[in-house]
Amino acid sequence: MKAKESKIQPQLAIYSDFDGTITVKDIGDEIFKEFGEFEPWNTMLRNDEIEIKNYWHKLCSSLRSGLKKSEIEAWAKNAEIDAFFAEFAGFCKARNYRLTVISDGFDAYIKPIFAENGFKAIEFSCNKLIFRDNQPPEPVFPGATEGCNCKVASCKRNAILKTASEGEIIVYIGDGYSDCCGVKYSDIVFAKKELAAFCNKEKIPHYPWKSFFDVRITLENILKKGKIKPRTEAKKLRNEAFKNE
Repeated sequence: MKAKESKIQPQLAIYSDFDGTITVKDIGDEIFKEFGEFEPWNTMLRNDEIEIKNYWHKLCSSLRSGLKKSEIEAWAKNAEIDAFFAEFAGFCKARNYRLTVISDGFDAYIKPIFAENGFKAIEFSCNKLIFRDNQPPEPVFPGATEGCNCKVASCKRNAILKTASEGEIIVYIGDGYSDCCGVKYSDIVFAKKELAAFCNKEKIPHYPWKSFFDVRITLENILKKGKIKPRTEAKKLRNEAFKNE
C-alpha cells in the first residue's frame, strides 16, 4: 500500500507596512502634528507638488530645535497596535514564514514601539533620524533608490527584491500610498483604504482586511486549498527589475 504523499507547503515571505497597518494610526503623521508642522507639506506631496525626500526634510525642519530622541520614544510608546498583530507574528514564526516590516517612517519611533510590545526580533527597514544638539533631527534614507519612481524614500520594491529568495511567495500587507509600489511586485496582497483603491484602479488582485486576524484566517484558507503560486505579472516585474538594477 502506497504511503500518502504529503503536500509541500510553499514558503512565504511576508512584508508588512507599519504606520496605519501594524499601528492603528499613522504614527509618523501624528508625530509631526504633535512636534512640528504637518501641513502644507502633506497636501503638497499628495498633489505631486513636492518630491518625497524634500517632503521629509521639510517636515523634519519643522520639528522644534533641541527635540530629543527620548521625547519621541516616550511619546511613541503609547501607540496603539493592531490587537491581532502579535498573534499573527506568532503564526508566522510557528510556520517559519519570514516576516519583515518595510516602512517609509523612521527608526526613532518604530524601534521603541517594537520594544514596548515585544517585537524586537522582527526585521524591519525604514528611514533614520539623526539627532544633534540644538538642531532639528535630520532624515537619512538608506533604502533610497533612483531605479524606482515611487513616492517613497525607503523604497519598498527594493526592500522586497533585496531580501526575497527565489521560489518564495511574496505576501504584502498595507493600507496607504507608500505601499503602492510594493504591491505591484507581490503575489498575494492584503489592502485597505488608499491601497485598496489603488489596487482596484490598477486591477491588482487583493484581499480586503480590517485586522491581522483577517489576514491570518485568509492566509490559512488559501494554504488549505494548496493552490498558491506566483502572480504572473508580479513575477514578470520582479524579473525585469532584477535585470535593470
